[in-house]
Amino acid sequence: MLHGRLVGERYLLRDPLGNGGMSVVWRAEDTLLGREVAVKVLSADVAADPAALGRMYAEARAAASLRHDNVVEVYDYGETEIDGVPMPYVVMELVDGRPLSDLLTAGALPWPLAALIGAQVAAALAAAHDRGVVHRDVKPANVMVHSGGVKLVDFGISAAAGELEQASGEILGTPAYLAPERLAGGMVRPATDVYALGLLLYLMLAGRMPWNVSTTTQMLRAHRYRDPAPLPTVDGLPAETADLVRRCLSKAPSDRPAAVTAARILRRAAGLPALTLLSGLDRPDPTTVDTPTQAATPATSTHRTATPGRITGLPVRHRIAAGGALIASAAAAAAFVLWPAPEPVEAVADVAPLACRVTYTTQIAAEGQAVTAVTVTNTGSSAVDAWTLSFHLPADQKLLRGSDATWRQHGDLIEATGPDLAAGTAANASFDTTFDTSVALPQSFTVNDVSCTAEMSVRAPRTSAAASVPAVAQAPIVDGAAPAHGPAPAGDPAPADGGRGKGAAKQPAPGEHAGPGARKPAPAGPKAG
Repeated sequence: MLHGRLVGERYLLRDPLGNGGMSVVWRAEDTLLGREVAVKVLSADVAADPAALGRMYAEARAAASLRHDNVVEVYDYGETEIDGVPMPYVVMELVDGRPLSDLLTAGALPWPLAALIGAQVAAALAAAHDRGVVHRDVKPANVMVHSGGVKLVDFGISAAAGELEQASGEILGTPAYLAPERLAGGMVRPATDVYALGLLLYLMLAGRMPWNVSTTTQMLRAHRYRDPAPLPTVDGLPAETADLVRRCLSKAPSDRPAAVTAARILRRAAGLPALTLLSGLDRPDPTTVDTPTQAATPATSTHRTATPGRITGLPVRHRIAAGGALIASAAAAAAFVLWPAPEPVEAVADVAPLACRVTYTTQIAAEGQAVTAVTVTNTGSSAVDAWTLSFHLPADQKLLRGSDATWRQHGDLIEATGPDLAAGTAANASFDTTFDTSVALPQSFTVNDVSCTAEMSVRAPRTSAAASVPAVAQAPIVDGAAPAHGPAPAGDPAPADGGRGKGAAKQPAPGEHAGPGARKPAPAGPKAG
């Protein structure tokens, strides 16, 4: 028995907190610093297994490489000798809370609480993926809910993106949360965590898994071959969130959104303040924390700044005990408050708030089609590692194709993702849309969830053959993204109205390539969005 043992001449083991089969987690006292910590010790029956030892060390390094409010912090790693057997251990922050699996024993959660928890899990995954770490065991038991928010724990089988999935000849993970591609081998990829996130969201919203299975074999077959049941109707749940669950559960990894995209969507649904996401990391933007967001939240929602990661809500019908704290959640009219995590002054002294300007010019190009030029300018004083422009297309406009960025449409939400943007520089992009009756302008724009100033205009159709909008080639749409513009054919630029002036090429029909000479059929692709 390890109770009362001093590990590493410093950590006094007090009480066991949990047993995962291969390891035991203890509540312990750091006798040097006088604080409580959690100490994970490898079980004696696997301590002699070199693979288990390697995974223990890899877990410590993976978690220690992440500094994020929603990831459990690792303080120390070492090896000690217990009863003559070398025993590795990992020292972590002590999270006084309860696993999400405990909260789900009573069934589905109110959707605002599910979105709130999901947003923080997605943010943790985005931070891990940004460092090339794939968790590979995202499940309710590894999500700790406490008074300060949510912590993703147990990186015991994490791996680096790009490694071989079954390098050891076995599949590590929990069968109920294994992505289809993991069963087929190949490379470790972040999309596997997004699939598990989708299952978490489905379980929190529906109170059950998307398949009615009773054995492990049936579950594994369902992951690979059966489409998940549609998410049941949840009163008040934003359509964007329901669609996110569907996308996360796509069989093809390329059809799933990135974790950082999932975090943004869930944050909007939960009514959380807009936070800047730079390289997958959450950084509060002091210019937007107190401003209303466009999230689908009750009119009574408020946003404040206080202590890190705190979740609370108005007293209502549904209450869940999480550790020693009480998380109040509503079945209908909950007003949740996120207390964003302010970083130490010295940690953010060199990070200026993101500021941006968007110029948006739409040209009616032909009957039922429009071409829009967009310029995103970083007006702040620090670089943006990667930018995502988001806005909502009004009325009946549909994304057809895009260029100079990766374009996607989900419902009426349009997202364009581009590379790094240095301070004071601008990025130009464009996209084509179809419409039935009219073209309207977006109401607002955000870059990485920060509101931008905007200049917008709509121009009438041009008839001049010297118009500056080139003809474009139809390319297949990949991963829900609009195809990129191809090179203009030889000759003078095509008129903006799609006419055929001197040297102008006819606008290609879907499934055709534009270019010199005869047109060749292009492979068909799915529609954007």
